[in-house]
Amino acid sequence: MFILAVVSLTAAACSNAKPGEEFGMKDQAAIRQRTEAFVKAFNTKDIAQVLSPYAENSVFMPPNQPIIRGKDAMKMYYDDLLKSGARNLRLNVTEVSGHGPLAYASGSYEMDLKPASSPPPHDRGKFLFVLRKMNETWRYEYTMWNSDLAQSGD
Repeated sequence: MFILAVVSLTAAACSNAKPGEEFGMKDQAAIRQRTEAFVKAFNTKDIAQVLSPYAENSVFMPPNQPIIRGKDAMKMYYDDLLKSGARNLRLNVTEVSGHGPLAYASGSYEMDLKPASSPPPHDRGKFLFVLRKMNETWRYEYTMWNSDLAQSGD
């Protein structure tokens, strides 16, 4: 009995997972759906919906720029990006994984950068979203991406 009690207590102590906290297929699907909604909002220039998946204290790491912190600063960034002619965003999510309330999604992106009146430079690269489950909703906490192409003028 004593050995059984010790084994049971040890197993319980080593198990940090709480019921309902394991990351599963439902979470992966929710994150993929959130990413699809983000792309749709970006391509329709709906800034409110572009920002909706982000946590209030998000850390945003765009290429060739300083870190942007918080939704207000991100709004200015997205306003400028979309006004500059960015469009036709495509995200190819190749991996979604997580544990408990933390997850990441990574993959590749493509988008056009200039207005339709001129031939658009096409950009492609990779991205990483780090998400946290808050009130049963997955929110982007950290976003980073960079281009596979050399900067113009290099």
